[in-house]
Amino acid sequence: MSSNTIDILTPQGYLSKIQKNPNLDVVMNLFKIPRAFAVSGFGNWSVGKHSFCTAFLALYWARFRGYGEKIRNQLIVMAMTHDLHEAATGDILPALKNEELRHQLDHIQSTFLESLNVEEKSELKVDLKILDIIAFMYEIQQAQTVNLEQKVLLQEFFVTQKMNLQQYCDRWGVEHIESFLEELGVFE
Repeated sequence: MSSNTIDILTPQGYLSKIQKNPNLDVVMNLFKIPRAFAVSGFGNWSVGKHSFCTAFLALYWARFRGYGEKIRNQLIVMAMTHDLHEAATGDILPALKNEELRHQLDHIQSTFLESLNVEEKSELKVDLKILDIIAFMYEIQQAQTVNLEQKVLLQEFFVTQKMNLQQYCDRWGVEHIESFLEELGVFE
């Protein structure tokens, strides 16, 4: 699967053209693309809504961590654009992403970011991943259930994501994540 042979047709045209010059339609398409979690029947979140939530969380995180305006703004931009490639590919469950597919998605993402002159700061990638997980936890909490079985399943999934968050923070030496979640005031 070579990037030279793949040219995904998007609502705005072929990927080879739009990723080098994404117009507002490309970006706003994120609000039409359902998250894989929503496709499974839980909630109605779009990729755009998730990205916006992640960016808003960056405001709270920057304040919590004592980041200055420059770092805060970089983190917000990274959060807002972290799933930009999904404007062309849709949301793909992590379990389905093999190494080759991840490479292709990273290439699409980096081309989009380059075209918008967005630089991903490597020192903020851990922060971004934390915010991405928290946004997903919020999404889980917002999901509607139709029966007790679904409610129990969602609660278990939330607990699993919270454990994943804690493990990720432990691995990278990020302290006080529980305090941050409490400060947000939206998590049980």
